[in-house]
Amino acid sequence: MDRMDVEELLTQHAVDGARLDPAPPETGDRLTDDPQVRARYRADAWRPCCVWGTDYRTSRVIDFPGCGPCWVDLCRDHSLAVRKPALPAMPATVEGSFADIREVAAKFGLTMRPVSHEEWLEMGRAARHRRDR
Repeated sequence: MDRMDVEELLTQHAVDGARLDPAPPETGDRLTDDPQVRARYRADAWRPCCVWGTDYRTSRVIDFPGCGPCWVDLCRDHSLAVRKPALPAMPATVEGSFADIREVAAKFGLTMRPVSHEEWLEMGRAARHRRDR
């Protein structure tokens, strides 16, 4: 699943803000004293993902035009799709990560190739054999 903004995800899947639970204005502070907000963030009750209807993993507040702040509950896949990278320059996909690794390897004159599980185990055995001589 490609990385996108929450708003893009909701638009792409035609999620109707009017069908979502109303929420308090987002303060960004999950340590609030409001027991309902704390319960929602802690996932005290099961709710479906607002996109697929499967178990949700995260809750957030999104301000829908015409609806005001609403709770957006997302499953694991959708939560990861809208999660921002930890660093601004960090690749957003596995392919992007491999492209970055290949670029660095090329700078050092190295090449990358796939290694099977069996080959990985054999490399470990050979390294231990060299070490134990």
